[in-house]
Amino acid sequence: MGTYGRNFEFRITPTEEERHGRVYLSGSNDVPIGVPLVIAANATPSDPWTDALPATLATGAQPFKRGLSGIGVYEHIDFNGFDPSLTLYSDRDLIPAQRLVQLTAGPNTKVVFTNTADRTFMGVRNYKGRMMVAGMGATPTVKVGDLLSPGTGTDAGGYWAVNATAANAWLVVTNVDAARQLVEAEFAV
Repeated sequence: MGTYGRNFEFRITPTEEERHGRVYLSGSNDVPIGVPLVIAANATPSDPWTDALPATLATGAQPFKRGLSGIGVYEHIDFNGFDPSLTLYSDRDLIPAQRLVQLTAGPNTKVVFTNTADRTFMGVRNYKGRMMVAGMGATPTVKVGDLLSPGTGTDAGGYWAVNATAANAWLVVTNVDAARQLVEAEFAV
């Protein structure tokens, strides 16, 4: 466990206790790995085989709820239909809808979010740009010590945003690298 595509990685990986299973991404849209996910407080398992609870993309400032909130991580192990010479694990950076996902959260976990622009690699492969943290433009407004909570939940608007309200803080920023459009953060709860 380490890097999950161009936009998300762990600096300090979560322990077993900080990875919650029996969760699946509900809805019909894939979302990027590393986004905030929440489970509704009154959710019930809908799959009799796994007892998995449905999680949705968290948007807008909201409090972190231990056991019901976290960062969504999906580890692709199936590359069926992809050329193994051209496709690596880092090329698959989305959580497929309706698939089981890990909900990671814990005080010992450190994450890295990287904003990227659209680009073509060697004229063959196109990569779509994605804003993971809002406020990381040419002159970033994000700084060390800022609190992050769920953002607008889009590639253009950002999946994480600075929030001054401590009650809604999920993460605290520990490093900002404007040149690489990179934000490091640890769980604030």
